[in-house]
Amino acid sequence: MQRHVSFSFSAPYYTLNNVTPATKYIWVVCHGYAQLAEFFVQKFDFLDPSKHFVIAPQGLSRLYLDQTYGRVGASWMTKEDRETELANQRAYFDAVFDPIFEDIDFDHYKLILFGFSQGVSAVARLAAHKKWPFHKMVLWAGGFPKELTPADFEFASPKAEVIGCIGRQDIYYSEQLLAQEKVRLKELFGKNTRSLVFEGKHEVNREELMRLASKF
Repeated sequence: MQRHVSFSFSAPYYTLNNVTPATKYIWVVCHGYAQLAEFFVQKFDFLDPSKHFVIAPQGLSRLYLDQTYGRVGASWMTKEDRETELANQRAYFDAVFDPIFEDIDFDHYKLILFGFSQGVSAVARLAAHKKWPFHKMVLWAGGFPKELTPADFEFASPKAEVIGCIGRQDIYYSEQLLAQEKVRLKELFGKNTRSLVFEGKHEVNREELMRLASKF
């Protein structure tokens, strides 16, 4: 018989830059499967540090990436004991973001939510859970959680934009799947959705990310 126990748990998150009077953008970025937030957050080091503050939470499960037990990555969740995993994820998000955003007036900042691969589901669930007034939600090479409905995003501003991104050589997530996701995103968010297809693999292409961010 499966039983559960609750206990205190410590987990990391990472930031890039600081919030100052000059800050204009706050980014929340969720890494992909088998990545670490420590390195994923560095993908955004091209952003002007005086204007951009970046927060990178990390999946609660770690794994070795090779048989030498040298490289380590993290995962957001699996299908095993799914509801417990989701509850733990929400508790972690609360612990990370509630203190940071306690004094944040979103009228003065543009919030950008970014997820890559498995992090797409993580950042979408985070948005539905915290209901922050985001400016952009970027879903890069990943699928939107099936359990989320339009009611979960009624809080979103009519001006909020959702952007789906995919590389033409992505072996995990095809343009056909992106087309299907685009239909669903329109059902969830209305007309303020668009897609970006670039020449690249299953990766956060730096040049495309820089080009996209320059338009925010």
